[in-house]
Amino acid sequence: MRISLNWLRELVDISMTPEALAEKLTMAGFEVEDIEDRRTWADGVVVGKVLTREQHPNADRLSLCTVDIGAESPSQIVCGAANVRSDIFVAVATLGTYLPNVDLKIKPAKLRGVESKGMICSLSELGLTKESEGIHIFDESVTGELKPGMDVRPLLGLDDAILDLTSTANRADALSMVGIAREVAALTGGTLRLPEPAAPTVEQQRSLSISIQDGQVCPTYIGTTIENVKIAPSPLWLQRRLLAAGVRSINNIVDVTNYIMLEWGQPLHAFDLDSLVKVAGTDQIEMGVRFARSGESVKTLDGQDRKLQEQALLITVNDKPTMLAGVFGGEETEVGDSTQNVLLEAAIFDSAAIRRSARSQGLRTEASARYERGVNWAGLETACRRAIELILEVAGGTVTAQKTIDNQQGTLTRSIELRLERVREVLGLVESDENFGELQASDVERTLTALGCELKSKGSDTWNVTVPPYRYRDLEREIDLIEEIARLYGYNNFRDTLPAETELGYLSIE
Repeated sequence: MRISLNWLRELVDISMTPEALAEKLTMAGFEVEDIEDRRTWADGVVVGKVLTREQHPNADRLSLCTVDIGAESPSQIVCGAANVRSDIFVAVATLGTYLPNVDLKIKPAKLRGVESKGMICSLSELGLTKESEGIHIFDESVTGELKPGMDVRPLLGLDDAILDLTSTANRADALSMVGIAREVAALTGGTLRLPEPAAPTVEQQRSLSISIQDGQVCPTYIGTTIENVKIAPSPLWLQRRLLAAGVRSINNIVDVTNYIMLEWGQPLHAFDLDSLVKVAGTDQIEMGVRFARSGESVKTLDGQDRKLQEQALLITVNDKPTMLAGVFGGEETEVGDSTQNVLLEAAIFDSAAIRRSARSQGLRTEASARYERGVNWAGLETACRRAIELILEVAGGTVTAQKTIDNQQGTLTRSIELRLERVREVLGLVESDENFGELQASDVERTLTALGCELKSKGSDTWNVTVPPYRYRDLEREIDLIEEIARLYGYNNFRDTLPAETELGYLSIE
């Protein structure tokens, strides 16, 4: 998981440096493999406006440009990109700039006999993508905010630091910005500021049905239709967030679904609603979830016509396959430039079913990786509301229907008995102002409360601990709670001793 510090700071208070935060997360069990400090990548790169573009007199594939970079006079720059033209805003590396990703220092040069003072940059030259088809041109929708000479780093997310973080397989919550924000808040005492989207207003009621053949495979499914949207490039802030996470921007609707997956760890999928109607052959559409039947196939977004095995889990419209549920979208119903109406899917799928389905096609996607670990059921409605809120913000439109099928058998909560005596037996003495001493009840209560647990006293130094829904899958036993106490208190704060010997032998930590 790539963690943008700029994004993280919007969710939780952080005052420490990227290096200090990386150390704290690593000591708490989230290994930070790399710190990508983007602030050094474009020092000296500014916004430029191409005033004129002419053919280079001595080279067919080069252009001679005059570019306003906010200086007293425009700069003459030779550019080899095919997409350069007049009256566009671009990123310009000024004289003296060093671009570390291409190991290039910008100096005055003569290219085919013509002087060039600067370089118009592509995203790959700035380190934001591996490859680029041409120079980066700022989208016309934001050019009113741009002025020649502006630092490009805030515009492209290069005023940020990215932590490349790995987590253990049991921590599904760590595959989201919200999950890491909760962890940082628990580790540092910082205040959480999580989005609290309101329920959408349904302006009119469109016909929408949902059919789920196996409630254990898909316990919850929310379908929402949003009509009269306008497909366009996403605003810069959204593109920057996706770029920081290593996700390519596609269009405003698809980008929102990817954004929510990164923010909440909840995969979503947007269908072209009119394409669904076309596949169904009627306006009365019924979305379904079922396993594939022998001989069925579906064409996925990569253009492959995939023959399905019976363990493949499908999303259907009027019983016709449209995509691999929780794994990969279908080409026939994808959101594209001509889309006007969409159906947003938000669902919980069984981890084992998604794992088998993905393996049957040799696939593993960002969505399937999260479903396989276990998506937080309690965050589904919030994630769906947040997605709708953002779609209406960046693409407009009207919510015309929302249908929910919920087969959850009760709420997924768990209460675990925790004994202070057992905590002390397993963890031993802790460092204190008086050298080493026993862990106190207040330390246990403070640590577990910071993680979102609720503690109720059962008597002398014993608690009933209710774990939060987003930790339901990995906090199952007393020893799991003890591990959390050690992890947040700090493994390095415990005295190095072997377990004490008892009449029955050495104490077990099982």
